[in-house]
Amino acid sequence: MKRLILFIITITSVTFCQSFKAEKVTGSVKVLDPNDKWVEVKEGTILSSNSFIVANKKSSVKISGEGISFTLRESSALPVSSIKKMTIDELLLALAMEDMMNAPREKEKNNGKTTAVYGTKEEGDVKEIIQPDDFGLKRINGAVQLAENGFKESAVITAKETFRKYPSTKEKAQYRIYFANILYEFGLYEEALDEYNSIKQLTLSGKEKSEIGEKISLLNKKLVNN
Repeated sequence: MKRLILFIITITSVTFCQSFKAEKVTGSVKVLDPNDKWVEVKEGTILSSNSFIVANKKSSVKISGEGISFTLRESSALPVSSIKKMTIDELLLALAMEDMMNAPREKEKNNGKTTAVYGTKEEGDVKEIIQPDDFGLKRINGAVQLAENGFKESAVITAKETFRKYPSTKEKAQYRIYFANILYEFGLYEEALDEYNSIKQLTLSGKEKSEIGEKISLLNKKLVNN
């Protein structure tokens, strides 16, 4: 059944081929090049959809292309392919894929504690410029900025992928709540409830516990009535 779902996701997903250009760069902004090396981004640099960019402290880059304009602010990282509009149906398909990728990891019993999963071809050797935990937080910052600029569906997927690749970020309750609230806002109540129930297991402040408890109670009522 899972193979069938994966097949459906694969054939219905649209490949994102858009390219962007860096129009304004301040400070130190780097991009992963085809040789898996991090190089400085300059004004006029073309960023393909499979590029990965990082804006360090006191740095930013404005990216534009085909009617889309986005500014990545300091201490943030983002795959360029995530700067896109998505429909709710596309979001649901992407969430299903993330759940499938997460399932085997959650069943694994590790004696050691992993703080990050990194070094893939997509991201290159992040140790060259930043520590794993720091890179995970930079990616979450990038996801938040996507949401703030109207790319909420893509932001949720970017965040979910980061939580999977960098497990330490999954312990950051404030970020988890932020993206769960977006699911709630979209009316994806079952998905939001799953997130809130997962967040409930984290170490939370009194305010966070209250917020999560209220959301879970409200969603349980909504789902029963539906």
